[in-house]
Amino acid sequence: MSGRTGAWGASCSAPHLPPPLERHLPLSWYAPRRFERVRVVAWTCHEHRVTFYELCTAGGLAFIRRTFTEKGKPLVSHSDAWRHREAVGMWTGLLSGAVR
Repeated sequence: MSGRTGAWGASCSAPHLPPPLERHLPLSWYAPRRFERVRVVAWTCHEHRVTFYELCTAGGLAFIRRTFTEKGKPLVSHSDAWRHREAVGMWTGLLSGAVR
């Protein structure tokens, strides 16, 4: 990915999400699952955003992890878990504003 200029002029290599489309697919968010190992394979900007997202794999499945920072405290939630191909489709939708 190429660098991007953030709100404060700093270069950012992670994508910034566009606003959700008017008819976006809403994701359901749940308390984080406990996996022994989680691998983050893609992420959105966390330097310039209060909320950021990560595409994660664990236990043969993939899911989106959402982190929202409120008063300096991170609040983490997970989406449903899918097969990798379906999760990549949801991730692409997230990046385009079609999913949120």
